[in-house]
Amino acid sequence: MLTTAEGPLRSRIRVGARRAGPIRTLRGQLHPNRVSLRRPVNAGLMAELAADRFGRSVPIYLDRPFDWDPGRRVELDYTDLAILVEEMSAVLAAAGVGRWDRVAIVKSANYDTQALAWAAARIGAIPALLSASLDPDIINVLLDRVRPRALITDPETARYAGLDAARLRDLSCRAIGAVDGGIPVEDLWGGRVPAPSPLKDDDPMMITHTSSTTGVSKLGETSAAAVTFSAFREAVFPLLHAPGELFASAISHVHVRAAVTQMASLSRGTSLLGIGRPDGDTVADLFARYRPTLVEAHPNAFLGWERLAGDAARPFASVRMFVNTFDAIHPRTVRRLLDASGRTLPLWLQCYGMTEVQVVSVRLHTRRTARRDGAGDSRSVGWEVPGVRARICDPRTGRRRRSQRAPGMIQVRTPARVLSLVGTPDKFSERRYGRWFDTGDWGRRGPWGRLEVLDRIADRIDGVESCLRIEDRLMDRFPGAAEIVIVPDGAGRPVPVVCMRAGTPLDEAAWRAAAAEFPGLAEPFEVAPDALHRTATVKPRRYLLTELIKKGDRRRAEALGRDVVLREGA
Repeated sequence: MLTTAEGPLRSRIRVGARRAGPIRTLRGQLHPNRVSLRRPVNAGLMAELAADRFGRSVPIYLDRPFDWDPGRRVELDYTDLAILVEEMSAVLAAAGVGRWDRVAIVKSANYDTQALAWAAARIGAIPALLSASLDPDIINVLLDRVRPRALITDPETARYAGLDAARLRDLSCRAIGAVDGGIPVEDLWGGRVPAPSPLKDDDPMMITHTSSTTGVSKLGETSAAAVTFSAFREAVFPLLHAPGELFASAISHVHVRAAVTQMASLSRGTSLLGIGRPDGDTVADLFARYRPTLVEAHPNAFLGWERLAGDAARPFASVRMFVNTFDAIHPRTVRRLLDASGRTLPLWLQCYGMTEVQVVSVRLHTRRTARRDGAGDSRSVGWEVPGVRARICDPRTGRRRRSQRAPGMIQVRTPARVLSLVGTPDKFSERRYGRWFDTGDWGRRGPWGRLEVLDRIADRIDGVESCLRIEDRLMDRFPGAAEIVIVPDGAGRPVPVVCMRAGTPLDEAAWRAAAAEFPGLAEPFEVAPDALHRTATVKPRRYLLTELIKKGDRRRAEALGRDVVLREGA
């Protein structure tokens, strides 16, 4: 049934309409009608290959139209996507972009970011995806490192980051967009579509950045072979992508993870719900309307959605698998959202990885295991995916520890490793140990050989085994907490930075009782949500919180100096 909400025509799906059983899902995964990812596929060709295979039979729903779509549609299909990618590549060619040129994409958050990147890759250019939520100074540092031939942006982002005509001349690049010194898209639209000419499988395909939790983001240059390696493993993961499923993607679409998951989805003919701005109201409306069966978001986005678990519209009723990628997830969040599903056996797929190496390991949770394990087992991230190996190493020598149960640096060997770190080759060299790559995480092997991540090495505090585990325990004790982060103060003591949900005060007596379990923990430093200064992947930037504590300033990090914000990341 078609309904008219405010704006364009949208479909509405009944809550029980997508209840395919596990046998049907597995049959769909094994069906030969798919785009093979056994060999490398360039993202610039993926939309066309999927359109050739599935045509107009698979829908793509959007929270807002693609910025360059003249039709301003919120419901597309695979063929529409392929045509848009081709037309976008024609715009880039008309702007003078050619093979090996770098194209920076810095624009307001939208699901169209990957389509723009694929359009650049289709003609052999190298897209560099930068989040518009980064600090303006960091955006400009990264642009200086990329030195793009062309810049895709919009008026809001250009004003925020100071990307005016003078800055464009300084970068020696041409802006595409209705900005000062730029060329409006409308002036370039409708030209001849160039033939595809992607770069080779082992050449750079795209550049994406790390999250900036420890300082200025690093720029990872990755290949078609690396992205396809991860996409193939996701595509064949049991009970995930299949025809008839609706995969809601609410992650940061500038992340390499977005390329991986979109390629995996398109290879299997999975319907898509693309969300560029996953605030609670948008998610509640779209999930109640389209009824996704698979949902991927960043852990802190899921944390913010906890308040929707009791919503009368039951937005998570149809979800049979939640997927969280790359970052730590609080056990409380897993339990609440699994309980909000109306499915008989909903699953939670926890993935560990990062920009530099993509996915490393996975772990599955059910309602039963989530209740049983609790915060005591919260640091386990499961076992490595096929083709990837991890080891625990001595930080002094960089060599494998004899006992893998002793904490140390986590190093990874994977075909999905980045080719280089653009603009900071020294950092790339420092983290390479032959064929192994240092993740920057501190961990160990737990029971049954599972990998445990205790902390980022840059965030470790002397005398604290795992700040992340303490955070999990405290979040369990305080249901009204929106976030609890342990960071060091100026003297190196662990300080809990506490952010409570609106209207929920921090119970000081209850806090003292809970904190007694962790000797040496300082008094809580309570802040408002905007003082957490989150990254594009919704993580609090811990090093800035430490600086706020030093200054005794509970406001946003804009109060900090430029030299603090522009600290080089670990």
